[in-house]
Amino acid sequence: MNNKKLRFNFYQKLVFVLVIVQISYGKYSLAQTPDSLRNVLKSNTLADTMRVNVLGRLAKIYENTNTDSMIVIANQGLTLADKINFETGIAICQQMLGLAYLHLNEHEKSLSYYRSALITFEKTGNKSREGNTLLSMADIFYRQVQFEQAIEYYNKGIQVYKQMNNSLGQGFALISIGGIYNDQSNYAEAINYYLKALTAFEKDNYSPGVSMVLTTIATVYSSLGDNKRALEYINKSLSIDDSKSSKEQQALNLSNIATVFASSKDYQNALLYYNKGRLIAESMGDDAWIDNMLADIADMHYDLQQYDSALAVYKTVLALSTKISDTNSFIISNRGIGRIMIKDGDIKGGIEKLLLVFELAQKKQIKQIIFETSRDLSDAFEQEHDYIYALQYHKIYSDTKDSLFNEKNEKRIEQLQFDYELGEKESQIELLKKDQVIAQSRNDKQKVTTVALVIGLALLIVITIILYRSRSFEKRNKDEILKQKEEIQQQATELEELNRFKDKTFSVLSHDLRSPLGSLTSTLMMLDTNLISQEEFAMLKPELNQQLSSLNILLDNLLTWAKSYIQGNVTSKPEITDINNIAAQNINLLKDIAGGKQISLVYNFSGPITAYCDPGQIDIVIRNLISNAIKFTNHGGTVTISAVNDNDGVRISIADNGIGMTREQINKAFTTSVDNSTHGTEGERGVGLGLLLCFEFVKDNKGTISVTSEVNKGSPFIIELPKTGSL
Repeated sequence: MNNKKLRFNFYQKLVFVLVIVQISYGKYSLAQTPDSLRNVLKSNTLADTMRVNVLGRLAKIYENTNTDSMIVIANQGLTLADKINFETGIAICQQMLGLAYLHLNEHEKSLSYYRSALITFEKTGNKSREGNTLLSMADIFYRQVQFEQAIEYYNKGIQVYKQMNNSLGQGFALISIGGIYNDQSNYAEAINYYLKALTAFEKDNYSPGVSMVLTTIATVYSSLGDNKRALEYINKSLSIDDSKSSKEQQALNLSNIATVFASSKDYQNALLYYNKGRLIAESMGDDAWIDNMLADIADMHYDLQQYDSALAVYKTVLALSTKISDTNSFIISNRGIGRIMIKDGDIKGGIEKLLLVFELAQKKQIKQIIFETSRDLSDAFEQEHDYIYALQYHKIYSDTKDSLFNEKNEKRIEQLQFDYELGEKESQIELLKKDQVIAQSRNDKQKVTTVALVIGLALLIVITIILYRSRSFEKRNKDEILKQKEEIQQQATELEELNRFKDKTFSVLSHDLRSPLGSLTSTLMMLDTNLISQEEFAMLKPELNQQLSSLNILLDNLLTWAKSYIQGNVTSKPEITDINNIAAQNINLLKDIAGGKQISLVYNFSGPITAYCDPGQIDIVIRNLISNAIKFTNHGGTVTISAVNDNDGVRISIADNGIGMTREQINKAFTTSVDNSTHGTEGERGVGLGLLLCFEFVKDNKGTISVTSEVNKGSPFIIELPKTGSL
């Protein structure tokens, strides 16, 4: 069992730890210890505004050692600032209180203080504190699984850091957004933001950030099942100097390494790295980190069939997740405990735990947990001989399995999309290392220049030439880096467009495929269980045939589109083709669907009609246009298919007297526009691929396709094809 999609709170945790703005106190800015600051506070000549600043600084020092003292001191500063109406001081102390309660996982109280502080920082133009507060608030929303609000506040923080030209702050916000999309299995968007974060870290030559992004990319490959590439990126991360990494970054990287091992079923190594991460989490004294690490450790014990050890750790996680309101660890621990209870024979108790997990997973829309828990519940109810509930949860399991299967197919498609980007990005990482080498080399050469001044003019000339060549080489490298970054940005834009079209396509497909398949499955199940008779099944058969016929057209379009899209284009194989025969076959194929809406299919050909074209492609074109005409024609309408010889070509017309099209719909008819799909007269849906296929296939056959339509006056589609000649 691998619940790594639920293990979050790491990316954003790094933000407020590493990017949090340090407080400035003028001449007292060097006083960094509690004792030295307390001595400053004893001064009778200290101005009240400065006293508030020092109290805020003292509170910050206690952040990682004594949260209670941090709260007491921040409240002292808040009281004094309020008394003297020191607006900035009030906001600083509120920010410290927000940070303190964030450490205590009292999220609502923390948000309340942050909101008050944010208003003042925005009003006074304190961009550093404004950006930090926005990211801290995003952190809280992320912990509460309020992903939309978290992304909103991370983006607000990014805009503030852009105004400050603060690349590091932008980098941590971007990797946090990527983490959210990774949790939601939207790997294309996750990679998009990881690459942006990598660019930001490279801009500051921040190697810990580069290392962190590499391990997160490794976990994406792990989720896609490509463990070889995942380990490759783990090794790249380990090769980068992490001496400047914080404990939080070290814990994150160890957890990501363990995730890759767990995905490849190397549970012993996974357990080893999770325990290393736990030790770091315990040294930080942060319950949220400890809770997440322990949840992973419990999972590894379970996967190793060490059920006693797993149960003990799950109980610890349950207690800790309840204390800090960590919903995801609460789900993980309850599911683990419930499964072990069932294994130990306490089936009723285990079912109770699993029902709680199932309810929470549905509320949070965590598909993987819904899938796994519904399977567990089905098995448990079957052991209890409660076959009604067993069947109910087995149906949920089957439905969710279909959904996850589609998602896995999407993942494989997404992997092809971003593999290229990652390959390009690797060259940038190497260039980053070269830049560092060049910078070091330049420092060495400057020292040599100083010595050369003493030795003589001749050696100075030689060194000057070397420096000139080095700088020319450096400039070429920087120009190449800039060019590659522009290319990556263009690729990211194209990926976003493709991702939107893909999301819309699969959304509609999931509806159009599920409805007829669900009807067939339900009918066969009722037939198997004798809930309906053979006679009743025979009555349902025409409707099922109609749905499966529509489904067949949909799948033909999808598979044909996928083939042409993957291959770039499909070469037509023209020959003298009997258009009469193609039209007749498709009319016969679609007559039942038309009959269901009492639509007349009129066949009007003036003698034998032949064209020089690819018969398979033109068959798909004619079938799609007739199907569309039926879809958008009202009950009792007419669809007319006609063809005539026109000069050196053939003119084919497929016209209906249906609902027609607007000018905007006509302009988008043969494009990949994401809103190119409309409902038929009886709610029929499509994915907008049919007309695009028609356009491309007619074009491949040296023909043209056009439509001239008005609303409520029908839509005549005209195809013109060559009669003879060579394509």
